[in-house]
Amino acid sequence: MSRSMSRTLSMVTSVATAAVLILSVAACSESTSQESSSTTLAKSCEATALLDCARQSVLAPYTPDKPTVATGEPINLGMINQDNTVAGSFPELSLAVKAGIEFINKEMGGVKGRPLALEVCNTEFSAEGSTNCAQKFVQQKFPAVLGGIDVFGNGIDTLADNKIPYVGGIPVSSQSFSSPNSFQWSGGSQAAAVAFAWYATEELQAKKVSIVYGEFGSIAASAQMGKKVLEDKGVSVQMVPYPVMSTDLSPAINAAASSTPDAIFLMAADTGCKGGFDGIAALGIKVASFYVGACAAPGIISQVDATKTNGAYFNVEGPIMGDPPIPDNLLYSGVINKYGNGLDPVGAGTVTFRALMNLYAILNQIDGDITPAAITAALEATVDAPNFAGHPYTCNHKQFVGLPAVCSPQQILAQIDNRKLSQITDWIDVGTIYKG
Repeated sequence: MSRSMSRTLSMVTSVATAAVLILSVAACSESTSQESSSTTLAKSCEATALLDCARQSVLAPYTPDKPTVATGEPINLGMINQDNTVAGSFPELSLAVKAGIEFINKEMGGVKGRPLALEVCNTEFSAEGSTNCAQKFVQQKFPAVLGGIDVFGNGIDTLADNKIPYVGGIPVSSQSFSSPNSFQWSGGSQAAAVAFAWYATEELQAKKVSIVYGEFGSIAASAQMGKKVLEDKGVSVQMVPYPVMSTDLSPAINAAASSTPDAIFLMAADTGCKGGFDGIAALGIKVASFYVGACAAPGIISQVDATKTNGAYFNVEGPIMGDPPIPDNLLYSGVINKYGNGLDPVGAGTVTFRALMNLYAILNQIDGDITPAAITAALEATVDAPNFAGHPYTCNHKQFVGLPAVCSPQQILAQIDNRKLSQITDWIDVGTIYKG
């Protein structure tokens, strides 16, 4: 596989994980405490007190009084992920799930006494590999399959043909966003663009906006969604595409500035983030600039002078840690630190960990046999269900027109100053906004 393909896949992954990366960064830097009815919620969850943290989280209804080991008949779950390939390796997605399962089995008592068992299948970055993984789980009669990252999505089709739910992960393929058996807790870059459009019109009263976007799949689709919302509000929109692998965005940004916009959306990630910061600074452009949340990751922000990022807007998919701290995020960090075998809590593993914990709650709510039909019915019956480190979710396939698999597309916007993100909005209901 070519180096350019590898970089392209990395960029797509960054877009999809956007806000959750920022969520975990904030959780790890939290240093305040909160008094609760039973415990003091400190800045971190110690290895010996994970259940105390769990009692403050959305997992509270399923948390035992003391560490309890699950000993019953295992509930088998599959997971489709891409690992150990020249086109990109994402072991953190499965490692985070494994850590979560170990915590569930060793301390939470499993699902009504039954441990969870996980089998991870590597697509090896091929459509055939994706299908083969799904076929294996169909043959083994697994009741649900967790998502990692699967660019091709063919496996989701196979699972759909057999009515097996595909739960969470990083939604990149069209099937992950649209298949009736897919259930997602991220709105991707599409939801980000809609949130940007809402803020630019409602809060900044923008009349002209330029959208700079990489010519690639979901990124181009997100730019079109942002354009629709803006034009519905009577805003003049200039669309400026650029080659997706370009690191010098100055020509595109210069073209975007030619219309004297009130705001610029930079629908880029990975290497495109730095190019955006550098380009706007070099051209001396002084307008509101919006970036996907992945661009605020420490590894990217640290590459540019703080003055180039000051004032920039980013999307996130959960409240930024402050005072009081957020129990779900603290629990995540504590579990990864204890069971993650060295996995860095800051990263894309937050996405799959969230999906596992939401599925764990669903499994606990099922009376009777754990079957694909029972899991699907339980998910589709959710209405404002507690979402691990996210907005309450509803999986009725109606939360975002065109993205029926998304259960919680809501976004929050943050602004950066001197490398510190501050939350500037409450939840933005992008599904309702896009529907108009």
